[in-house]
Amino acid sequence: MLSFRNLLRLLKNANETRLLLYNKESLTLNNLPSIQYQPLPSLLCNSRYMSKTKFMLTEVDGDLFSAPESHSLAHCVAADFGMGAGIAVKFKQIYGQVDELLSQGVQSGGVAALKDNQRFIYYLVTKKQSWDKPTYDTLRSSLEAMREHMKSNNVENLAIPRIGCGIDGLEWNKVIAELHKVFCNEHLHIVVYNFVPK
Repeated sequence: MLSFRNLLRLLKNANETRLLLYNKESLTLNNLPSIQYQPLPSLLCNSRYMSKTKFMLTEVDGDLFSAPESHSLAHCVAADFGMGAGIAVKFKQIYGQVDELLSQGVQSGGVAALKDNQRFIYYLVTKKQSWDKPTYDTLRSSLEAMREHMKSNNVENLAIPRIGCGIDGLEWNKVIAELHKVFCNEHLHIVVYNFVPK
């Protein structure tokens, strides 16, 4: 049987897609040439549930707005829903409905949502004003609020940018850890779209 360490060696040079799986038991031998697996510490998650859940986080290079219709979308905003910079500008252009978002009265640490056909567009409210900066605490709280909405609505696929890591200045490795803490016990596939300028 292939050991975990040898499997990681085998996958070391894979570069097409970065698939992050967070425990040894989740590793499969599907598509070995194109996938690189990187485990995170299992201490972040309650190990009793690890074998029963199918949480995955995949990073791909591409345009978030090309994500399949089967995937809900999420990004970070302020409670004032100014959305005047970064990827939020494109969300505002495509989905609009700022008055609807404001009417939901979501404060920092919460989540607002719009329905777009069969998927949801999530607005993680991680700060009070557009010029503020989020904290990992407000991000985690917003992610937890989104998790509850997703569970209530059977959302199992989510596409996101590197949330909080653009103009908001959070560190991606710490954001990944927060995503893992919040979602590791869920049946969920998160695809992170890394924008590549043409």
